Amino acid sequence: MLTEEPGAGPDALPCDGCPQLALQQFLASPAGALIRVLLDLDFAIQLGVQVSLREIPYTMFLLLRQLAEERDKYQAEEIRKNQRNR
Repeated sequence: MLTEEPGAGPDALPCDGCPQLALQQFLASPAGALIRVLLDLDFAIQLGVQVSLREIPYTMFLLLRQLAEERDKYQAEEIRKNQRNR
């Protein structure tokens, strides 16, 4: 966590622009709760839990599709980076 004082201990207050604090605040919001549910559902599906489209809202399906597309892009970028570094 970023703090106002770089040498401060673990109990120091975060600075105003701390990315970890911003993430924690977002995850505590209703939108953050939706993301947590999405990630839990994605994890279950990755483990092989079968879920029919009738069991999830269409918006959740769209978010799962977007997550899969972003994961594919990330993996393709990583492959390209690894090929360049060889």
